[in-house]
Amino acid sequence: MKPLPQLSDYPIPETIELECKILSTMINDSTTIPQVIRVIKPEMFSRKENRNIWDTLMDMYNKREEISLVTVMQKVERKHFIDNILTAQASFGVMGIEGLMCAFVDTYVKRCAYIKSVEVLQEINSGTGCEEISDMFDKFKNDVMTGFRDETAKSSIDIANELAEKLMSGETNRVPTAIHSVDYYTYGGLGGGNLVILAARPSVGKTTIGLQMALNASRIGKKTMIFTLEMSSEELVQRLILSTGYITPTEFFTKNFDWNNYERAINEVTNVNLLINEKSNSIDEICQKIRVECRTGDCKFVMIDYLGLIPITNTRLNTAVALGEITRKLKLTAKECNIPILLLCQLNRQSASENRSPQLYDLRDSGAIEQDADMVIMLEKAKDDMGGILENTIDLWIRKNRNGKCNFDNAIRLIGNETYSQFTEQ
Repeated sequence: MKPLPQLSDYPIPETIELECKILSTMINDSTTIPQVIRVIKPEMFSRKENRNIWDTLMDMYNKREEISLVTVMQKVERKHFIDNILTAQASFGVMGIEGLMCAFVDTYVKRCAYIKSVEVLQEINSGTGCEEISDMFDKFKNDVMTGFRDETAKSSIDIANELAEKLMSGETNRVPTAIHSVDYYTYGGLGGGNLVILAARPSVGKTTIGLQMALNASRIGKKTMIFTLEMSSEELVQRLILSTGYITPTEFFTKNFDWNNYERAINEVTNVNLLINEKSNSIDEICQKIRVECRTGDCKFVMIDYLGLIPITNTRLNTAVALGEITRKLKLTAKECNIPILLLCQLNRQSASENRSPQLYDLRDSGAIEQDADMVIMLEKAKDDMGGILENTIDLWIRKNRNGKCNFDNAIRLIGNETYSQFTEQ
């Protein structure tokens, strides 16, 4: 009689050697990283130390830091790195890395199948009924492939059904701006997943318009984050208070005002949905705070004031490339969180010096801003028929709008109050 098989006769498939080879390859040739991350996921690593090295590599890659054996070793557990990564044989060339990834995925799937098989055996040994055991076998393939399949890919039918459910429930990821013409051109407001640029020369009114959009979003129950890099959070709230018109700047700064008017003002412009952050040291920190707030606080709208003041951490990059990196990360964050991000930025002097309305090529320092943006709104000081500047009046142009219309011929005219702190559409 043939002896029954024993589990000890069949050792678990190990991926550790392949893990180290892949990490060694990525470190020795960082150009392979984009190719690897399309296939390999951090949860596929069986050792915690290797997952930590992976996370370190991803952080360095996203920050565009130099990746080498020396720079990575300084940031990870040294003994494990020397004993396992330095001694691992890296693969070079397209065929080499593809073969290595195929071997790793193959062994990883076998490892998952082995672990699931042991779980079934444990259920059998514990007296689980045959129907439940049969169900486990029916789900076996799906359980084994979980974590390996690309969960970001969905059937178009599933997507259409999910969209229909949202439409029937009235759910929307659009954020109205309260500027009726802008909402008309955007079919209801700024769309989720969109990076929206609001650009103007200094002292034209971009912060005021941005604040109006943010305040309107918070008033209709959409949690809103404001990153203020130009002024303090206190200065920002002061500007909101003065925008109500209940207190004049002179009254406010001389402290000669009616406190009842102060109460009326703060009740009108402050609420629990409006969050203000004045301390952010890098674009990665800003994006991380947005993700955390979206996951834990259900944030629906973000305003950042402004692009030119976001710290550039990689000083080796020139300004244009660094700003392009910032807008790319903000676009990816907007898409990941499915919210609109309103990014304020400055225009160059050319449009003003040439006495014309601003165009997309006037975006300051980087063409990547135009490329990454889903929508570009530009402001300029309005002029009369003789070319003179109209007091407390600005013209708004929608120069790019991937998901709506643009007003190329007729500006949206906005009239400001006496303190230039609140605008209404003409």
